[in-house]
Amino acid sequence: MKKSDPIKVVHRNDHSSLEIFVAKKRYSKPKLFTPKVDGKPSVAPGQYWYVYFWWRKNPEGPFDYQPRFKRNLNYLKTVKERKAAGNLMAEQYHEALKKGWNPETKSISGSSRRKKIVSLKDALQYAFDIKKKGKSQPTVDGYKFHLDRFNEWSSTNGISGMDVKQFGIDHFYEFWDWLRFEYIKDDKQPLSGTSINNHKRSLSALFSTMKNERLINDNFIIGIPLEDEDPQNNKAFTPEELVKVIKTLSSDDPYMIPIVQLIFYALLRPREVLRLRIQDLNTEDWLLEVKTKTESRSRRRIIEKIKPAIQALDIKGKPGHYHVFTYWNEPGVWEPKKLKTKVDTMGRRFSEVKNKLGFGREYGLYSIRHTAIMDLYQSYLNDGLAEHEIYPKLMGHTGHRSIEGVKKYLRQYSYALPPDHSDVYSIDI
Repeated sequence: MKKSDPIKVVHRNDHSSLEIFVAKKRYSKPKLFTPKVDGKPSVAPGQYWYVYFWWRKNPEGPFDYQPRFKRNLNYLKTVKERKAAGNLMAEQYHEALKKGWNPETKSISGSSRRKKIVSLKDALQYAFDIKKKGKSQPTVDGYKFHLDRFNEWSSTNGISGMDVKQFGIDHFYEFWDWLRFEYIKDDKQPLSGTSINNHKRSLSALFSTMKNERLINDNFIIGIPLEDEDPQNNKAFTPEELVKVIKTLSSDDPYMIPIVQLIFYALLRPREVLRLRIQDLNTEDWLLEVKTKTESRSRRRIIEKIKPAIQALDIKGKPGHYHVFTYWNEPGVWEPKKLKTKVDTMGRRFSEVKNKLGFGREYGLYSIRHTAIMDLYQSYLNDGLAEHEIYPKLMGHTGHRSIEGVKKYLRQYSYALPPDHSDVYSIDI
């Protein structure tokens, strides 16, 4: 007699007899149905996988009901994935049956989406749906881009259907190595250290959400060391180089000049400039408001050097909701699905000029902002200010939230160089 079988003890009036009945189990053990072609498991179209078991509608009758459950099993692309997810589903249904679940009257999932989470892929999607609430579209796009690439790898390697609690740090290092040593972009180049680290940051954020939601016990990604990053992306121009860029823009694409000036003098990022609407520019008090990377709305002073560019813009009398800059070179409503489309469009226009001057891929529209910060830093040094005096001044201009953020920025782009120390040496050689 199996320990799990319920026992009925029936007492008769006659104290000389005792009858014991072993009740029939109402269900068979759930199994994964694996369709086969030529004797081998198949994921071909029309070959459906599902978990099934037998059930007695009458507790004392025969097995007469066979429920089948597919859920999202057939969306998985490989045999390995479907086996992992299907066997896990079978275990979960078995546990539910042992706890008294009746497949005739109620769903195992109930109304809770959490109970439907079976696999690593399901859990990550659940975390993503939570994480994206309240985030800006670029941030959401970043999470999705990195999650899609992880899903591409996990699906190919038969891991996406794995129980999320079984996915460990060794599995993640396999993905990490794939990014570092195997992944090749469309331009035949490997991923940069910065790109690899951005994958880690996005996925770590999702794993932290899964931990907070009690889907996993630990976010082990957070402790994995970052790759060395290439600081050459968006390298700053020298003052002489920037003069050449402006001169060429004046003849080839003058519409780009006020965009460059706002990046340089207001220290806005390209995407922040392209977010600007006419209502964001206050030409009476000479202030502008813009949604930034670190704040929902940030106020900036329109300094004297940029006033002529603002005055030259054709914004007078235009509706306040019009965007200041558009690809057709005048204010209007320019709202593609993604802000990145606007940034890429203007970035390509700038690239035509910088490529003409012989600047490589390490230079871009963002380089203008780095150039401005480098110029301010160097000017403060020339004025005799010590570094600890410069940091808070720069913080007021750049929008960083902390002195440490300013220091990290300067270290990353190698701006924080010590002054000439020739007079310190006591030996001449």
